[in-house]
Amino acid sequence: MHAKPQAPYPQRPCPICLGRESKILFHQTFATFSESSLMDGYDVVICKTCGGCFADAIPAQEAFDRYYAEMSKYTHGDTDGKISRIDGERFQQVADSVAPYVQPHESIVDVGCATGGLLAEFKRRGHRNLMGFDPSSACAETARRLYDIEVRPVTINQLGRVTERFDVMMLTGVFEHLCDLESSVALLTRLFKPGGRLYLEVPDASTYFKWYSAPLQFFSMEHINFFSPKSLANLLGRHGFACNFSNRVKRFLGPRAVEPAVSALFTHTGEPASMAYDNETAPGVQKYIDLSRALEARIHGVIDHLVQSRVSLAVWGAGTHTLRLLKTSSLAKTNLVAFLDSNSAYQGKTLQGIPILAPDKFDPRDTTILISSHVFEQEIKDRIQNQLRWPNKLVCLYEEAPTGLS
Repeated sequence: MHAKPQAPYPQRPCPICLGRESKILFHQTFATFSESSLMDGYDVVICKTCGGCFADAIPAQEAFDRYYAEMSKYTHGDTDGKISRIDGERFQQVADSVAPYVQPHESIVDVGCATGGLLAEFKRRGHRNLMGFDPSSACAETARRLYDIEVRPVTINQLGRVTERFDVMMLTGVFEHLCDLESSVALLTRLFKPGGRLYLEVPDASTYFKWYSAPLQFFSMEHINFFSPKSLANLLGRHGFACNFSNRVKRFLGPRAVEPAVSALFTHTGEPASMAYDNETAPGVQKYIDLSRALEARIHGVIDHLVQSRVSLAVWGAGTHTLRLLKTSSLAKTNLVAFLDSNSAYQGKTLQGIPILAPDKFDPRDTTILISSHVFEQEIKDRIQNQLRWPNKLVCLYEEAPTGLS
């Protein structure tokens, strides 16, 4: 169990039903960057009214907007903006799901589109009336450069300035990031033409336990709403959307890492629907927490050994995985000399007073490297050994660890 600090932010209403009573399941905690940090933790809670799950005691939406504009990890700067093969396959799967519900002449907007990879997939299929919105101006510039698709650097809060109306709106991996879902859904709704369709894809918290990998990794700093098919339908039904389809899918984040997801399409009818209590999420999330803690104990043992050995240690990875280890394990007590990360938004900052460096700016001599990632562990290992050709001893936390039950 981790000590729960006094909440620095006010209680948040349930984003699904606006209920005010909730039960705390777990407190997530993070180390913070020297600058541009978002928060140092939150409570994972279950709404007593509807059964929805969300992060409580978090900052306001404006803080999230600033964070994504400054610290976006979706610019793919290390690959000149190009998406990975795995992301490309995921975009093809999404387009396959949506294509039967959209005509080639209809307008499509992707909100939170990053560098425009999903829009580019629709462009390859003959759609031309395309637009994207993303908080990051770097993402917008990359989308124009790579795909000749208009992407505007716009946050959710700024959608009220948009004058266009659209037939189809897509948000993949967005709703789990939004602090103020109530006003966000209202802003999105006004952008639809009559009969507009909304495609959503969100992580499926009710089945996290089937795909647990890094301990409690699905409770990342950026993910603050934890959906199931029921809670997503409850939210959209309350706002006048009728469900066309809702499927549980698995999306690969890396060669060995899967994120369970809900893939759903809704049509805006304006008629609110009644709610069904979500009885899936609480037991599913609790099982995920229990399994994660068991895996966490093994990983902490590896880090304890690094403390005892007193080797000079560089940690490759400065994201959520590392931020959590710095607070919950003995990692901060190791002989840390540097953090390495390919994300230019992280470089130049510090953690625990230790610099975050680009890999090509680091002298690896006489240093053990801890790969602090589950999703990209093998990719990072390959880069170190086969591209950089560093002879360093590597510590991989997940090569022998279980990666899920299914």
